[in-house]
Amino acid sequence: MGDSDYLRLGDWNANCSMCNRKRKASEMVKNWQGMWRCPEHNEQRQPQDFVRGVPDIQTPPWVQQAGTSFVGVCDPQGVTAFPDSATPDCVLPDYISPSYDPTISS
Repeated sequence: MGDSDYLRLGDWNANCSMCNRKRKASEMVKNWQGMWRCPEHNEQRQPQDFVRGVPDIQTPPWVQQAGTSFVGVCDPQGVTAFPDSATPDCVLPDYISPSYDPTISS
């Protein structure tokens, strides 16, 4: 027989989820995790659980539509008439750049 083993109409016995002590259900309190505990074992929720970060807006305040003009760039590798290295609209037929010509010695 314990301290809570008596009749109280509309009440029942319950155990604390922390210390497992038997009490009347009307004496227990529900904590933030939804568990029923003795009043002395009840703990407050950590205040940092409610902190929200400041939004960091990464977009610029205004942007401009890109133009429709295309500027092509021709480099020595793209001008040389080697397969798989030529750039369309830049290649010169039968042209080998001096940087690729093995007959020219430095």
